[in-house]
Amino acid sequence: MHSLASAETAEIVSPAACQAELERIVASRTFFKSARLRALLEHIGRNSIEGRLDELTEQQIGIAVFQRAPGYNSTEDTIVRVTVRHLRDRLDLYYREEGFSAFLQLTIPKGSYVASFQQVASAVPRENVLEAEKAPAGDAVTEPLGWPRSAKVALGLCLLAAVAAPLLVYVLVRPSAQAVPQDAGPESLWSALFTPGRKTILVPGDASLDAYVAWEQKPVTLSNYTNQAYQYEVAVSRPPSGRDVPLSVRSVTPMADLRLVAELVRVPFRMNHPEWNDWIEICYARDMVVASTHDNNLVLIGTETFNPWVGLYKNALDFDVHWDYVQDVYQVVNRAPHQGEQAKYIYDRRTADQPNYTHVALLDNTQGQGRVLLIEGTSMGTTYGALSFLKSRHLWQPVMHAATDEQGRLRNFEVLLSSQFIRGGSSNTHIVSIHVH
Repeated sequence: MHSLASAETAEIVSPAACQAELERIVASRTFFKSARLRALLEHIGRNSIEGRLDELTEQQIGIAVFQRAPGYNSTEDTIVRVTVRHLRDRLDLYYREEGFSAFLQLTIPKGSYVASFQQVASAVPRENVLEAEKAPAGDAVTEPLGWPRSAKVALGLCLLAAVAAPLLVYVLVRPSAQAVPQDAGPESLWSALFTPGRKTILVPGDASLDAYVAWEQKPVTLSNYTNQAYQYEVAVSRPPSGRDVPLSVRSVTPMADLRLVAELVRVPFRMNHPEWNDWIEICYARDMVVASTHDNNLVLIGTETFNPWVGLYKNALDFDVHWDYVQDVYQVVNRAPHQGEQAKYIYDRRTADQPNYTHVALLDNTQGQGRVLLIEGTSMGTTYGALSFLKSRHLWQPVMHAATDEQGRLRNFEVLLSSQFIRGGSSNTHIVSIHVH
């Protein structure tokens, strides 16, 4: 650990001061929205302070922070290098904004995964800042030599006018902040999923996992998915050259999932609650850890072969979407059929003009606090069916009405949709069934 200041001062920085700076950064607004960067920073900072440098190799960081399997190929899997680069950028942002007055700075020099704590001789000590803030208003202050007071007043008025003019124009022309846009969508659903003080994690599907299951003809459990042991159990899906990375290692997300995520991150602004956006995080399914499912709101996109995390909530559902990868047939099993409903809905892509089915479910987070929205269906294209549902009042309104209790709280529900998938979207989407819990 580099704990020296500049060459001129060369003062030793105490481990306690380093630990205090690390804790300040981790608790800052700059890092609050990124659990992954916080975990990485804590791991690097703690081991650097304690001198456990053998824990700070790329291989060991991948195992400890990103749950990679021991002996994984870090040449092919670059998650540590990429995330550390993002961490350096975020640290730069922190010291430009929140930590601008810090007298001790944490950096991770390029080419290394060891933290460096260095004093900044030009920074104003925090103690001095606090004492200045506590000074009584009536205390005499000696004004330093500089511009005359009249010049400062004139300059201040000019600056005030420069700021006030565009602000006045904005206030006059902007739309009213009180009116909720007509296309805001199901407001009660958004209020359940986006709650101040609780993170909402959006998790799109892993298309490379689905392709792996199809090619290798074997399932991947959530346990094997999280430790990523399956990635090295390849036979059919390895590139013919044998040198390129296997299909299972690649990171691929369906365009439909990205379209849905793009809609969801706009929700806070459409609801005139831009502060909600501070609580949204987007996480690739393969990078999720089980701790992320605790006490957070979640949006999980995809069936188990796309997003194994949905398996945590299967027992609470009336509808079970399952893909028979041997026969290449999807089944939606209705475990509690209502009057007039089918016990099973089948989708076989080889059958022409057959409808796709999309299952949308709102549940309590059985892993802790918060709510979970599941979106799954009988093909990648059925995510477009969920988009149609969330953007079309005639589809979501009857569901929200049925699921809202007398106190105005949105109860858990499931809705099964049917639609025709057309390249780039869906059409003729309608409700097949509504189940309210």
